[in-house]
Amino acid sequence: MTATLAPIAGARPLFPEEDIPGILSEIGEVLRSGRLILGPRTRALETESARRIGTAHAIAVSSCSAALEITMRYYGVEGREVLVPTNTFVATAHAALNAGARVRFVDIDPRDFCLDVDQAIAQLGSQTAAVVVVHIAGFIPHGYQRLRDACTARKIPIVEDCAHAHGATLGGKVAGALGDAGCFSFYPTKILTSGVGGLITTNDTGLADHARSLRHHGQGSSLEEISNFGSDWLMDEVRAVLALAQTRRLDDFLARRRATAMEYDRLLAGERRLVRAQAADGCAPAFYKYPVLLPEGIDREGISKRLLEEDKIETGAVYNPPTHRMPVFQGHPRILPGALPKADEYMPRQICLPMHAAVSAADAARSVRALLRLLDDPPPR
Repeated sequence: MTATLAPIAGARPLFPEEDIPGILSEIGEVLRSGRLILGPRTRALETESARRIGTAHAIAVSSCSAALEITMRYYGVEGREVLVPTNTFVATAHAALNAGARVRFVDIDPRDFCLDVDQAIAQLGSQTAAVVVVHIAGFIPHGYQRLRDACTARKIPIVEDCAHAHGATLGGKVAGALGDAGCFSFYPTKILTSGVGGLITTNDTGLADHARSLRHHGQGSSLEEISNFGSDWLMDEVRAVLALAQTRRLDDFLARRRATAMEYDRLLAGERRLVRAQAADGCAPAFYKYPVLLPEGIDREGISKRLLEEDKIETGAVYNPPTHRMPVFQGHPRILPGALPKADEYMPRQICLPMHAAVSAADAARSVRALLRLLDDPPPR
């Protein structure tokens, strides 16, 4: 029976069939032009992104990791502390460490798995160089404005890690325009993709100029005038074609993801064993993922394994283990100690149902049925 089931991917990119001829034509034009970097496609992507996000500047780079490190360097974090949510991919912490900072991890808010705003505010101090706010799963944290106000009063920049949050809003304002800088990802599983790629958004002209320099080896007016320590952090023109085509699809992709989230909400209404992520007041999540908490004592890995083997349904998590539990950070001299009990308690119970722009209502229904069946017959621990 299971052999006849079509697999349901947990995450996947979508390039609508009707977009592909135009994309291929644009790539052909790039190849014929001989201009493979810093050309009109990159500029078009930056212009369109800044317009949609509502910032004065958007700077295309090679990845979200590059965007974060460039931004950290601009804010002069070397030798000082950067607050980083423990619930994030390791790249967020790596960027701060690569820029010379000490990292202080912040615990989670179990309502949405984003950072605990109260703990973050309590940790602000004279050594705090920046606070990274990760919009995990496309949710903007509860109490974000309180954190923003506290950082503004202390002149501490907020860097939004928007890798999950293309199109998320808070009070009508778009992620990437809520802090001092936004850093986006175009990785294959993200809401928008160019294969790999990243973007920095900001109203700070100094940061924009700094980013344009660092992304091309620290150049000044040309590569004959190197004025900063940079690297090869460019987005090439072919990837800019892909990213621009995806950006023009953002409204469509968000509508699909939000419709899938509403379908999950409907299917899980009244199901007390599963706790769904709760959006903050005024937040319209982008739904990069659809995370839920399993009951205490349930083997999350066993559930995921059986869903894949028995039902061909791929699930995921954001993230487990949390970053502070990663082996690479154990004993690291620039990771500051601190208790993170909520991440340790809740993240091992989190599971993400399939979520991408091609998930159908039938896929959502099948995924929920399978998960509830396994909760009635859980795998032994």
